[in-house]
Amino acid sequence: MDRTALNGLLRPKSVAVVGASATPGKIGFTVMENLLKDGYKGKIYPINPSAAEILGLKAYASIADVPDSIDAAIITVPAKLVLQVTEECGKKGVKGLIIITSGFSEVGNRELEDQIVATAKRYGTRVLGPNIVGTMSNSDQLNASFAPFLPLRGKASLISQSGALLIALDAASYTRRVGFDKLFSIGNMSDVNFADIIEFLDDDPNTTCISLYIEGFKDGRQFIEASRKSSKPI
Repeated sequence: MDRTALNGLLRPKSVAVVGASATPGKIGFTVMENLLKDGYKGKIYPINPSAAEILGLKAYASIADVPDSIDAAIITVPAKLVLQVTEECGKKGVKGLIIITSGFSEVGNRELEDQIVATAKRYGTRVLGPNIVGTMSNSDQLNASFAPFLPLRGKASLISQSGALLIALDAASYTRRVGFDKLFSIGNMSDVNFADIIEFLDDDPNTTCISLYIEGFKDGRQFIEASRKSSKPI
């Protein structure tokens, strides 16, 4: 596993929102709003060719126009544009993609999903998703998702294959004052899977136990090996 790329994806020091929007109700707006209101300390780069500024931040026409390096790109553009964006992110040296966009293998469009992963792998870029809610981390003050709340401070972390369950748990735990450090939505698991994140969380000082919501595996053996090696209860 490429630890550098995975750490950049799951604990980014800078993020670009590809498909950022100034229009309330759009996912690109909600992701931007969450990043700002929850106090993320890293750099945020809105990407939208039709905007000069979004929520007070300078917007860029493409990720290639950003003058600085980027750890993670949060992608909210339509499915037909994601392959092109993946290529642009790879050329830019982005470490990881958080692909919120749906419309891939979950609806039978596996060929496009496979092309995206193959393109990302050429550049050493990791892919979380597609078809996900996003990721959240209390200790990093990072809400890179369209879920309503950043988790309250806690020591458990959750990996969920279901986006609907993650949103419901996010809201329920927040209103009941139950803390989590990290919530990860993994969706189609085109690249990053349960085993990858278990290994990441095993090294995370802010996580003392790991919770999973599983609907299926792509590599059961890898999952079993990662779980057995984990020093933390699952």
